[in-house]
Amino acid sequence: MAENIPRSDKPFPLKRYYLIYAGIGGLIFYVILFVLFIRAERQALYDQYVHHLSQKADALYQDVNRDFLTPRNLSLADIKPDDLDTAQGLREEIDGLIKTDPHLVKVKLFTRTGTVLYDHLDRSAEGKRYASFQEDSFTRALTGVPSAKIEKEADGRRFMEVYLPLHTEDTGKIEGVIELYEEVSRFEKMVFQALKQALVLPTIIFIVFNLLLFLIVAKADRIITRHTQLLTRIRRNMERYISPSAAAAIYEAVTANKDLFRGERQHVVVFFSDIRGFTAYSETNSPERVVMDLNTIFEIQAAIIHHHGGTIDKFVGDEVMAVFPGDRPEDAVQAALDIIGRLDSRADTPFRIGIGIHSGEAVVGSIGTKKRRDYTVIGNTVNTGARLCGAGAPGQIFISADVYNDIDDNLRGAFPFKTALALKGKARPFDVYSNQ
Repeated sequence: MAENIPRSDKPFPLKRYYLIYAGIGGLIFYVILFVLFIRAERQALYDQYVHHLSQKADALYQDVNRDFLTPRNLSLADIKPDDLDTAQGLREEIDGLIKTDPHLVKVKLFTRTGTVLYDHLDRSAEGKRYASFQEDSFTRALTGVPSAKIEKEADGRRFMEVYLPLHTEDTGKIEGVIELYEEVSRFEKMVFQALKQALVLPTIIFIVFNLLLFLIVAKADRIITRHTQLLTRIRRNMERYISPSAAAAIYEAVTANKDLFRGERQHVVVFFSDIRGFTAYSETNSPERVVMDLNTIFEIQAAIIHHHGGTIDKFVGDEVMAVFPGDRPEDAVQAALDIIGRLDSRADTPFRIGIGIHSGEAVVGSIGTKKRRDYTVIGNTVNTGARLCGAGAPGQIFISADVYNDIDDNLRGAFPFKTALALKGKARPFDVYSNQ
């Protein structure tokens, strides 16, 4: 027979999965994207700021070249440290230009060989070789590549330090290097303003979008929960009218895309029980009382059959048909003994039953028309089991020789009587064992 259906009555936790995977995952994704965007935006502004300082350095040098060097027919390389008049004139010229730009904190001017021609803050360094002449930042500027880094002073202030090449206006040749210092607060203010403008709107859109999506998911979760509860109630009600094996077969056919109508040959143990004297009882009692008593005895039998691993195949009138796995005949036999014992111990039960058990091969599958079918067991084994049940007296259990030979000695002791029954449809007497 088909296995039990692997199902859950709990609805799919859509909202919880959304919060775990989409909510937290989306937040992590946005944070990573946010960090990457900030880094890219900061680098872009950094490059833009360095370019701005480079233009400022070129403008300063062109002013110095136009107003001081060209009239004297000089270049930076021509200025000698011991030419005090020229050095003083250069200082005064650059001092005048720096005063017009309050953002410049420190300015140094070097020749290609590293001689300090101008030092904004330390005049004693002028005319000497720059101590950091061999550093990477300075040498890169000599190759025409601007170099910038952020320096932190002893007082905690942070500055942008930039080494920039100075090109002659006519030939474009690198004639010297200028070092500029600007306080970073201006740069950081630019970064903050740019990021605020770039990220505020996307962040608001992200929050609103996820809020709306969460509301949609929450509504879908409520719909799924409501429908799951409805389907669960339908399934539980349907299982009262169809056997678990039929429900399992339908489930397997739908999920595994198998043919529901195809029968399969299996080795099974069939169990039949039938109420003795039921017709006479129903004639002398009200229908309501008959149904109540019938349901009581069915409940007793079904509970014991399920306890021993059997499956109720169907209820036919006052008869119960059940199926046990083919390799577990002792379960069917023990269930029969327990049922007889339970009914004998109940004084309020007006019925006694006869039971027949047989084992063998049978066809398990969906039987009927395309519009109305039943998942059941058919074959000679089933017919024989029904005949054994019909032959038994009240409280009597008939088991076939096939079942008797497959059970242990303890259970065999409960069936000491052997006889040969003339069963309908059988050409020869059929060997059976009974409890009485």
